[in-house]
Amino acid sequence: MASRQAIRNVIRDIFGAVPTSASHGKATRNGMKELRQTQNGVYLKRYYLESMDSAARKGIPEDYPIKYTSEIQQRRLDKLDQLRRRGKGPPKKGAGKRAQKK
Repeated sequence: MASRQAIRNVIRDIFGAVPTSASHGKATRNGMKELRQTQNGVYLKRYYLESMDSAARKGIPEDYPIKYTSEIQQRRLDKLDQLRRRGKGPPKKGAGKRAQKK
């Protein structure tokens, strides 16, 4: 993680000289309050782990004949297949209600 001095140097490089908080009796907004706060992105990334589905997909080579599907995705595909057999599935591309009106 970057040190506070390194962050200040980067801020100064990007925004130039940081304005003082009281110029002519009025406080100027410069975002220093947010930049001074502790950076917690590293901790959030560590807390919310990568999903097992994406990790499983990365482990399977591209040319492998069987594609990985999660249980939820497989249930969704099965339901969609049932609806298509009954004629209740989504229409083909370009064959929706608007195309039928023309």
